[in-house]
Amino acid sequence: MVESTDMKVIDSLWFNTFHGSFGFVIGENKRGERKLYAGVVSGLNREVNEQTILDYGSRVNISMMEGLIAKVREGGKND
Repeated sequence: MVESTDMKVIDSLWFNTFHGSFGFVIGENKRGERKLYAGVVSGLNREVNEQTILDYGSRVNISMMEGLIAKVREGGKND
């Protein structure tokens, strides 16, 4: 398993495309604080990809994501 000196992986979610894999990774630091990161990676090795996103991905603004989800829900039926 790939371990970060700063963050450990809690969970991840993946979307595969023709151009690679896009993922969300939840990381936890040594103080127990959790943060969500997103990024595009090769998709060849889950553990390496998760660590790459924690190290180099974009931090996700949770409030912004909640706002987008709310707009989808306003539109009616959701699957």
